[in-house]
Amino acid sequence: MLLFASTMTVMSGAIIAPALPGISRHFSEHPQVLIQLILTLPALMITLFSPLMGYLADRFGRKLLLLLMLSIYGLAGGAGFLIDSVELLLASRALMGIAVAGILSISTTLVGDYFEDSERVRFLGLQSSCMALGGVVFINLGGLLSDWSWRGPFLLYLTGVLLLPYAWAMLREPRLPGATHADSAQALARVDYWRTGLGYLIAMLSMMMFYMFPAQLPFLLSEQGEISGMAIGIALSMSALTASIVAFGYGYYKPFFSVMTIYVLGFALAATGFLVVGFTDSYAMAIVGAAISGFGLGAFMPNTTTWLMRITPQRVRGRVFGGFTSTFFFGQFISPIAVAPAVIWLGSLRNVFIAMAVLCIVFAAILMMLSKTYLRADSRL
Repeated sequence: MLLFASTMTVMSGAIIAPALPGISRHFSEHPQVLIQLILTLPALMITLFSPLMGYLADRFGRKLLLLLMLSIYGLAGGAGFLIDSVELLLASRALMGIAVAGILSISTTLVGDYFEDSERVRFLGLQSSCMALGGVVFINLGGLLSDWSWRGPFLLYLTGVLLLPYAWAMLREPRLPGATHADSAQALARVDYWRTGLGYLIAMLSMMMFYMFPAQLPFLLSEQGEISGMAIGIALSMSALTASIVAFGYGYYKPFFSVMTIYVLGFALAATGFLVVGFTDSYAMAIVGAAISGFGLGAFMPNTTTWLMRITPQRVRGRVFGGFTSTFFFGQFISPIAVAPAVIWLGSLRNVFIAMAVLCIVFAAILMMLSKTYLRADSRL
């Protein structure tokens, strides 16, 4: 149940991406930027509302709020099949984004509530793997339905409603330790804001870098000559596929590496992949570079969630993971915004990929130094 709920967050954008040309033709009187907002608006709402959802989960409980968010997700998302107004479509997408903020924040929090130690590590890896692999599956499902009608992909969002009876039966409200107001204040004081903030920063940067492949790689490949849509789709799927593989295996290799070591190795692999993409003129080597970066960045989500769960008191876990969800999706939202001026400043998109490799190397070096000093304890987690 929690795994499927997590993949639904990926569905928020991936499903309708292939339908955008059809939506644009249907609403041809509207500017292109407004049509693109139909795809990106949920990510903005996730960024804005995830902290609130985490607070509500801590304050009022997990199960009922998750069921409510699943209902809103299914109804607001599926409404796109019937809506014939861009303004109403944007409103429904915004409402669905708020629901996604709740679903991902609460489902990740429940993983920490339900599982302990090695079981939690393995489940977090499986969760991240399903999210990455879900992107590949849902893009293809959306493409299949969009061949029938641009409205077709919106029907897939109704799974949120169909999932309600199963979620009601299977989920249980976790028992949180009782606390007085003084105890609650003490629990809040124990939140390590420095390490939590660092985890948020890494999550945002890793998502910003990962999203460069679906957002920028098609344009880079097009610079090398005429290329088919299928070939671009294969290239885009490669980073998601390798990311899902390394996330799936997280529970198996985590016992041999610390949190900090995985971060350093992840940034090193990501840097290697970005360099390959930046320097090559070959389509095949671009795919190899995307795959290498996927291997590096794929470990970041389970690694960060594992780290945050170990350093966060249970009573405020919802709030902390609401903030994590917010920064994670903010990285997705800001990725194309950050790349646009970088292309102008650096002269080409190819140079941007090389610059990302340099940034990865810098962060790997910083984390290596921190693991020997301020984060020495985390080098043993």
